[in-house]
Amino acid sequence: MTLDKNSQYHHGDVPSALMSAALIRIKQDGVEKLSLRALARDIGVSQTAPYRHFKDKTRLLVSLARAGFAKLAMEQQAAAHHKLCLDNLIAVGVAYVEFAMNHPEQYKLMFGSKIENRCQHPDLMESSMASFQVVLNQAVIGVESGLLVDKDPHYLAKCCWANVHGIASLLIDGFYDNLDIEFKDFLTQQITFNIRGILKEPALIKV
Repeated sequence: MTLDKNSQYHHGDVPSALMSAALIRIKQDGVEKLSLRALARDIGVSQTAPYRHFKDKTRLLVSLARAGFAKLAMEQQAAAHHKLCLDNLIAVGVAYVEFAMNHPEQYKLMFGSKIENRCQHPDLMESSMASFQVVLNQAVIGVESGLLVDKDPHYLAKCCWANVHGIASLLIDGFYDNLDIEFKDFLTQQITFNIRGILKEPALIKV
């Protein structure tokens, strides 16, 4: 990726350009080979320009992960437009896995081990909860309405989260490449099976 020599970046455009270039580099070469100097060449700015926005490579990775969590939460929230929390839980789960499918490099960065000592980045820790909060909100509604089992909504939300995270990880690693049904149908089926287990009346979902 090389910036057109005739293009001029304003100060505020450089961080976004660096982040976009970084995702391309990560896809091609992996996180280990990523460097701010190479990204500077990719977008056509000076070698020192990236350091005005990101102190080091780790800070860039944290920014990429934060942006990913924000986008994931936004897509999940947009999916939760149904009247029943049951339908919302399914839709939010589908949105979660589809985000991972469409942004595998960013997803791995968000949840993988490439960013060390995550607890030292409170902004990252805070942003990582935005996606979970969408699920938690639906779990709270489900418990309060009597649709879900009378348990702590945090545990129910984590059950849903673990399910879709496992599906997303297996998907990215290629374990669903040879399904005998459409992946969207398979995905909805798997999420529905999981949610059925936390319904007060499982018979509400026919399988």
